[in-house]
Amino acid sequence: MAIVHKPGRAREVTFGVRMDLLFPAGHHDAKLVLLSVSVLGEFLQGGLMFGWPSLSGMLKQLGNFNADCPPDGITCESQESSLALLWTLGIFTLNCGPVLMGFILDYIGPKLTGILGVVLNMAGLVLFGVSSSSGVNAFIPAAILLGLGNITFHLAQFHISALFPRSRGLVASIFVAGFTGCGIIMYLLTLVFESTGASRASYRTIMLCYAGICSLWIPLLAWMMPSHSFRVGMVYLVRRDWTFDVRMRSEFARQYRRTTSLQDFVASSLHQLHGGPGFRAEAALPDVLESPRQSTTLHMQLADTDHERLDAAAQLPQDIAWGPLVFEARRFVELRKKTFSEQFWSTEALGMGVFYTLNVFIMQFYLGTTRLQLEKKGDDGQYTDFANIIVAFACLGIPTIGWLLDKKGYGTTLGTINGLNVLSSILQAVPNLQIQVLTLLTWMISRFFMYSSYFAIFGNLFGFTNFGKLVAADNIFNSLFGLLQFPLANLGLRVGYMWINISQAVVLLPLFLFAYHMYHWENSDLVPIRPMEGEELEFRVY
Repeated sequence: MAIVHKPGRAREVTFGVRMDLLFPAGHHDAKLVLLSVSVLGEFLQGGLMFGWPSLSGMLKQLGNFNADCPPDGITCESQESSLALLWTLGIFTLNCGPVLMGFILDYIGPKLTGILGVVLNMAGLVLFGVSSSSGVNAFIPAAILLGLGNITFHLAQFHISALFPRSRGLVASIFVAGFTGCGIIMYLLTLVFESTGASRASYRTIMLCYAGICSLWIPLLAWMMPSHSFRVGMVYLVRRDWTFDVRMRSEFARQYRRTTSLQDFVASSLHQLHGGPGFRAEAALPDVLESPRQSTTLHMQLADTDHERLDAAAQLPQDIAWGPLVFEARRFVELRKKTFSEQFWSTEALGMGVFYTLNVFIMQFYLGTTRLQLEKKGDDGQYTDFANIIVAFACLGIPTIGWLLDKKGYGTTLGTINGLNVLSSILQAVPNLQIQVLTLLTWMISRFFMYSSYFAIFGNLFGFTNFGKLVAADNIFNSLFGLLQFPLANLGLRVGYMWINISQAVVLLPLFLFAYHMYHWENSDLVPIRPMEGEELEFRVY
C-alpha cells in the first residue's frame, strides 16, 4: 500500500483512483452547466461598477456636473469631485452590500437573492440612462443601486463552489474572473456610445438595452438556481424533463461508496494497528508530516495477517476504488464547528477582516482614481483605455490563484496578495507614464487574487453555516472604512497622489505578519478530515 503525499493546506495521501458517482437512470450531473451560466452572468453584470473609469468618461463627455468648469478643457475639480462622490457611494454599497444581503441570502436562498440582484442592476442601469445633472438627476440612487445589485448577484452565485469540494479555490477564481472582468462591459458600451455619435439619446438607448440583457437572468435563475444554498456533499442533477434536482452523495451508496468511507476504514485501521489512544498520525506517517512541502512516498510494511485484518474490517465491494485521505490543522477543523459569535471573535476572523479591509480599500482607491492618476502623468487616454481592457484578462490568473488556494494554502496566498499590492502601490507613485503598464498589470493580478481568495478562504475556513453573516459583519468595517475614498480622492486632486500611494504601501507591510501566522497555524497539529465534507473523522487522533 503506497501513501503519496501532495503538499498543500490540507495534506493529502491518495490510495488508488477515486470512482465517479453513478447516478440513477434519467439523471445527469449538471454542475458544469450551472457553473457556466453563473460565470457568464458574473461577466455580464456581476461587477458593472468596476467599469467606473469608462462610465464616468461617458458622463463627462455628456457634460454632466460641468456648470462651474472653465471652458479650456483642463481638469475641473468640481466635476471630478462630483464623479468621485458617485464612485464612493457605488463602491460603498458594493462593499457594504453583504451586511444586508448576507442575511437575506441565508434567509431566502440563492434563487431569490440572485433575482433580486438582477432587478437592482437593471434599476441602476435605467437610472444612469435617464439621469442628467441638468435635468432628472438620479445619479446618486443609480450608483447605490448598481453597487448593491453587483454584490447581491455575486453572493448568490458563490455557493456553487460547494459542488466542487476538491477545487473550491479554482472555482472561486473562475467566479471572480467574471466578477472583476465585468468592468470591460462599460468600456465596450463606451465604444458603442462613441460610434453612435456620443449623444445623450444614444447613451440612454445603450443603458436601457443593456438593462434588458441583464433581465434574461431572471428566468434563467428561476429555472436553474436552487432555493437553498449548496453544501459540500451535495450533487446537482438534471432530469430528462429538464428539471433540476439536488441530492446528497450518501443517497447513492448502493452504486458508489464515498471516498470518505474508505478514509474512515484506513484511519481507524491504522488506529487499531498502531495502538490505542496514544496513537498519533505523525507516528504512522512520519515522512509525510516531516516534509509538508515536498512530495513523499511512504511504503507501509504490513504482514499478510495485517492485510487480512484490514480487508475484513473494510468489507468493501470489489468495485470500490481507494480514495484520498486528507489532513488539515485541528485549529481550522474546530473553528468550523463553533458558533457565529465564536467564529466572529476568533483571531482568524479579526485578522482576515483587517487584512481585506486595507487591501480592498487600496485597490478600490486606485480603480476610482485611475483616469486622474494617469492624466497627471501625461496620459491622453490610451493608458486609461488599456486599464479598462486589462481587467478582462484577469482570467489568465485562474490557474495560479487556484493552485495557491488549493495547494499552497492560506498563508502563502495572503502573503502573495499583500506583496503584489505593496508593489502596485509603489509603482503607482512612480511619475513615469510607461511604467504604468507594469502598474496596471500588477494591480490587476493582485485585485483578482484578492477577490478570488476572499470568498474561498472564508468558505473553507469557517464553513457555510454562518457564511452570509460572517461576510456581512466583515463588510460593515470594510464599507465604513471605504467612505474615506471620497476625502482621499479630493486630497489627491489638490496635492497629488504620489505620497498617498507610498503611504498605502507602508500601511500594508505589517499584514505580512498575519500571513506568516496563518502559514504556521495551517501546518501545525494535523488531523484527518473528510475531503468531501471538511469535517474531522469520527474517531479522534491524539
